[in-house]
Amino acid sequence: MAEFLVSQYAERPIQDHTCVIGAGVSGLAVAGTLRSRELPVTVLERAGGIGGLWRHEGPDTPGPAYSSLHLNTSAKLTGFRDFPMPADYPRYPRHDQVASYLRRYADHKGVTDHVELGTEVEDLTRTDAGTWLVTSRDRTGARRRRQFGHVVVATGHHWSPRLPEIPGDETFPGRALHSFDYSDPVPHAGRRVVVIGFGNSAADISVELSRVARKTILVQRRGVHVVPKTLLGMPIDEIASAPWWARLSFPQQRGLIETLLRLVRGRLTDYGLAEPDHRVFGGALTISDELLSRINHGTLTVKPAVDRVEGPVVHFSDGTSEEVDDLLYCTGYHIEFPFLPFEWVFEESGRVALFQRVVSLAAPDLYFAGLIRPFGAITRLVEAQAEWIADLVEGVAELPPASVMRREVDRHLTAAAARYGTTRAGSIQVDFAPYLAALRKQRRSKVLTTRRG
Repeated sequence: MAEFLVSQYAERPIQDHTCVIGAGVSGLAVAGTLRSRELPVTVLERAGGIGGLWRHEGPDTPGPAYSSLHLNTSAKLTGFRDFPMPADYPRYPRHDQVASYLRRYADHKGVTDHVELGTEVEDLTRTDAGTWLVTSRDRTGARRRRQFGHVVVATGHHWSPRLPEIPGDETFPGRALHSFDYSDPVPHAGRRVVVIGFGNSAADISVELSRVARKTILVQRRGVHVVPKTLLGMPIDEIASAPWWARLSFPQQRGLIETLLRLVRGRLTDYGLAEPDHRVFGGALTISDELLSRINHGTLTVKPAVDRVEGPVVHFSDGTSEEVDDLLYCTGYHIEFPFLPFEWVFEESGRVALFQRVVSLAAPDLYFAGLIRPFGAITRLVEAQAEWIADLVEGVAELPPASVMRREVDRHLTAAAARYGTTRAGSIQVDFAPYLAALRKQRRSKVLTTRRG
């Protein structure tokens, strides 16, 4: 085993130094905010470059991105406030454009030189002195232990593929892979493909497969609302962040979107899709401009849940079956942090339990950025998270008592359970405007109280 290297930072007190884990949108937002306040930061990124899930190096490098991936949120709102995306970018930029933009943002904020690439965090522990001991491993296998005053986890939740348990899938003789290992449709040309899942990746991938595959079958286990990227000529995330939208009550927001969807696309059952068992904003949305069109053109077939697999034959819950060549699982990712104790992030049932979706109840100076699923672009929200985290690191803000934080988490989880069920993914859903307002209120009240004191 490689020798550990132990280091401390002499140029500033160790208590001031922050370790940010992850160099995607959220990690860069935090690191950029800290650097703008001249606070020391080290960013540890296990991939070979900056950009998080938007980096796609090709078929030999697995990851959540694929060759045709584009933003589902507009460039206007996905770009950072102080560094907009280039004016010549399309409304919905391609993955490589987003990755290039994030690299330039890191340069702009003076973060690039503080990023250690190819560095994976293996363990995070408390020292007797109250600092954090971070154990990391670089691409050569060498391990290093370092002390930091603060830690921000910004690893996201698109890196640990989740696979369903399907009876008989071990008998399948064809090609089976998760979307994490998918790059482009070329290997599937002329083949019969079953895509399992109905989220954004499943929609994107099944649409492009339908242009080259001999047959493409999309498996929809339960009803999901399918929403176009634009309504009334406006990107849906720009609607969700507009001041007039925030002034509407939740029932009014829901009613407006449901009315618009009925006018624009009609009933989902008209496309052979299952009707959702929940109303709009009662679960994740599938955003696609092409999915319903490909179904209408007969190039994409929709089937209900897979019942079992017998060799090359896939049996569906409606009693039909198909002999296929490829199985492609677009079944999402686990939300997990193997370098942290479970109770620092989750409650006993497995739901994420963080104060304002940012602060660990068990370790209140351990922060999380980007561990949210908004209806709309995430950037404005992680910018607000970053400013609040920087306030806490700088010492110009303080957290409320533990009992107050616990009550806020309980209220959030109760509301999330009523709206989305008791799933781990449901526990990180947030509404754009109310959540942004809550973060701003938290910053405003605590900064003023602290400075006056």
